[in-house]
Amino acid sequence: MHLKNNLFFNPYKLLFMKKKVMLSAFALLLSANVMALDNEPEKGATTTAFLGMNVSKVRNSLYDEAKVGGTFGVKFDYVLPYAHGTYLSAGLDWTLKGSKTSISAFPGEAGLDPTDATAKYCLHYLEIPVHVGFRYNLSSSIGFYGEVGPYFAVGVGGKHKLRVDADGSDWNKIEDELSYPIFKDDKQKETFQRWDAGLGFRVGAEFNRHYNVMLGCDWGLTDMLRDDYRDFVYDTTNTKLEKCKNFNFTIAVGYRF
Repeated sequence: MHLKNNLFFNPYKLLFMKKKVMLSAFALLLSANVMALDNEPEKGATTTAFLGMNVSKVRNSLYDEAKVGGTFGVKFDYVLPYAHGTYLSAGLDWTLKGSKTSISAFPGEAGLDPTDATAKYCLHYLEIPVHVGFRYNLSSSIGFYGEVGPYFAVGVGGKHKLRVDADGSDWNKIEDELSYPIFKDDKQKETFQRWDAGLGFRVGAEFNRHYNVMLGCDWGLTDMLRDDYRDFVYDTTNTKLEKCKNFNFTIAVGYRF
């Protein structure tokens, strides 16, 4: 076999193959760009209504189990002109967050045998996410998007609840004492301030330019415990309480108008 016929020793054949590969890659890139321009998201404002499920947790070592809740709301998107899919988004959500913990050998009053119990937070919020996102339409019927930004929330209701695995009026009394409104201003009970804020993101897929499946996650940055309760515990027990912050994962379906 002659070396000059070998590809690795023939610079002309090697250069020709490199040019073919580069031209093919350029052609594929050009066709992808043409498709992206053909399916570029429409400019202007749209509204999406959604309904979904939360898996949330208060980041506190005492309440270490996640709690399932619900969420629904609307989001308003505005695709910026000449921005190739970049958009601004704001929404108004009702969301149920919280956390729980299982207690073994919960102590009762004198004369009551220890039993198991469950304590949990049930937190209802009105939430406003303000995000910046990017939308990409793979075709005329399938698109993907992602967005990130802060959220702001106000607590509109909720309770701290205790349920014990025992019957009787004495146990009912203990349950009532340790079940109370969570946003009430009471320095002697573990209550939360109403305002919350943090960072969140969403990713989603859209089908036929209307039907959405979304995944989202929010990290609370606000310490929810009231200062007067924290001060009360420190003054009476000389104990510094750890911070409580929200964490929430969401899966939802929606319809874009």
